[in-house]
Amino acid sequence: MTNDTLDSTCLRHPKTLSNLRCGRCGDLICPQCMVQSPVGARCPDCARIGMAPIFRATRVELATTIALSAGAASVFGVAYGLVVWVLWQLPFNLQFGGLIASLVIGMAGKPVGDFVRRAGKYKLDSRFRFVAGTAMVVVWLIGIVVSSWLGVWSGIFMNIVGYMGLGIGTYVAMSRVRP
Repeated sequence: MTNDTLDSTCLRHPKTLSNLRCGRCGDLICPQCMVQSPVGARCPDCARIGMAPIFRATRVELATTIALSAGAASVFGVAYGLVVWVLWQLPFNLQFGGLIASLVIGMAGKPVGDFVRRAGKYKLDSRFRFVAGTAMVVVWLIGIVVSSWLGVWSGIFMNIVGYMGLGIGTYVAMSRVRP
């Protein structure tokens, strides 16, 4: 080892000696300014260049996913309202009917989350989680409106069991599009 390699200093911290170079541009970096990436140490400039396209959706892709999810949430909401109406026509007592309605909205999280993931072209963007969660709330609200129009008492949705079903469905939908 020669003396000139030991006298190398970081470009951003001139008082810090370093022999570590950025894996992309070759600039000297120190442990303070180093950014660890999947392919090695990078300087802050090279680490900021961008992430892989699989991790970030473009504005058009995000808008398309939101629009498709809103349409699908409407369809799922009408189906949820019809299922609750059918359950309401069966000879269940009020408490058991509310439990089944909350189970149905809890299980609806998987297809809603899968639809948002497909609509988002399987990208791993964290914003799609919020789209899926919002879609589940829209499904629940439209289901309440549709089933109320058909004569179902809306109180079966507005209790702790109904809210727990919505929470479980929202969690499942959001976890299906987890980055």
